[in-house]
Order: sequence, then structure tokens, then C-alpha cells
Amino acid sequence: MTAETANEALAHRWHMDIFDAGKLEVAEEILGPGFVFHMPGQDIQGAEEVKQLAAAMRAAFPDLRITHEDALAAGNQVVIRWTARGTHRGTYLPPWEVPPTGREIRMRGIDWYQVVDGKIAEAWIEIDELGMLQQMGAVQEPGQPRE
Repeated sequence: MTAETANEALAHRWHMDIFDAGKLEVAEEILGPGFVFHMPGQDIQGAEEVKQLAAAMRAAFPDLRITHEDALAAGNQVVIRWTARGTHRGTYLPPWEVPPTGREIRMRGIDWYQVVDGKIAEAWIEIDELGMLQQMGAVQEPGQPRE
């Protein structure tokens, strides 16, 4: 297995093991010391904060399923374009704190990972959070009358 193939497999585990399967303990295994996850508006640091984030996402979307649409590995960098689907059955994350709606939600995003010494050292996410909030009814879609 090449280093790039190993790095890509590691990045796939981020979504598939921790978030999709809910195996929170995997964070300890695949994240390096000083790990930082850059999200819009905030940074998550370390395995414990990642486990809290994953648990909160799985509470908001207990049937969460992630599909990797594309992946690209080059050197110590991996990029994954993904789609996630789930039913909004729990309160969505701060700062939004959207109460459960029971609606089916589709999320799309791109994650970029940096791997150092066989562990994910840093990750960035670009996610269509506005589209997700619109699907939940928390943000009005353009052109729709106010309720």
C-alpha cells in the first residue's frame, strides 16, 4: 500500500467510522496530537471534541448515512467530496440549536485532510450549512413568503 493510499483510507475512516457508524473511539486511533478541525465559525481541537461533535451530529440525525462521492490523495493531503443524509430527529448543533423537525435532510460538503506520521493532523470542512438550515426550515428560502 502506498502512503497516498494509506492516507486516503485514513481519511475515509473519519467519516465512515466516527460519524456514519458512530464508533467514537476511532478518533483516538486516527487523529494525531494537536489535531484541529476547522469548521465554519469555529475550530474543534483534539479527539475528545471530535467525539462530542460526532455524538451531537448522530443525536441530531440518528440515521445519518454518508456517501463519499470523490476522493483525491496527493502526498500527505486528501480531499473527499461527500453527501450525507439523515432525518432531523434531535436538536441541531450550536450556534443554531434547531429543534427536531422530522424532515429528511441532505448535506453536501468537501473535507480536506493533512496527514502526518500516519495520523490526521488537521482537517478543514466546507459544507452547505445554509442549504441544510433551509431544509430544516430554520432559514427561509429565497422567494418564499414569511410564515
